[in-house]
Order: sequence, then C-alpha cells, then structure tokens
Amino acid sequence: MSTLTVKSFAACTNADVANAVLSLAAPLCAACGDDDAMKRLLVSLAVTGWNLSLFESREDDGYKAQVAERLPAHLPGEKKEVFTQFVLGLISSKQETYPAMMKGIKSWDLRTDNGELSLTVEALPVKPV
Repeated sequence: MSTLTVKSFAACTNADVANAVLSLAAPLCAACGDDDAMKRLLVSLAVTGWNLSLFESREDDGYKAQVAERLPAHLPGEKKEVFTQFVLGLISSKQETYPAMMKGIKSWDLRTDNGELSLTVEALPVKPV
C-alpha cells in the first residue's frame, strides 16, 4: 500500500498577495518620490520576482539569468545591475517572509491615489508557467 503525502499551504487571497508584493517593493518605491513611471517599473519587476520565486533556481547563478532576460532591453548596464539586485533581493525576501503564499500572479494593476500605491492582482492557485 502506498502512502500519499499532502503539503498544506495557508490560504491566501488576491489582496494578500498584492499587499505582500507591495510590502516587498515599498522601500525602493518610496525612494522614487513622485516618479510614477519608475514605481510602475519596480512593481512590474516585483511581480516578475514574485513569480520566479515560486520555482527553484535551475542555474548556478541562482535566478540572475532569468531576471536579466526579463529586464527592459533599453536599460543602461548600471540600471540593469541595480534592478537585477532588487529582484534577486525580492525573491529571497519573498521566500523567507511569505513561503506559504504559493500563488502565481497572472495579471495586475497599479494605481496611485494621492501618492499612495494600490495594487490589485489576479493570482492563480498554482505556479505560473
């Protein structure tokens, strides 16, 4: 007779995932001041990092190659390095702080109301492809 092992994960809502992503991105977003375009880019990278964090790294360099291929091509080299480090730090923080949140983000929308960021996400109960 075979034995089945079932992992249990804490239930989380789309709002929980959105709040977690914003909390991980908050320090760098705060440094952007009124630059909404930069905040949007950072949240986009945070969502990318969140989804990558659901998978184990298959590379010797960790997630670095996967992050690099998802950065905008027009970024200068020094900005690519800063954003790469941001995403790698976010992946590590997500895995340590929110290990039970195993929902991938399918779509998201960021709004700024009176300087406050508001993120809504549609998260899948399974890992994204």
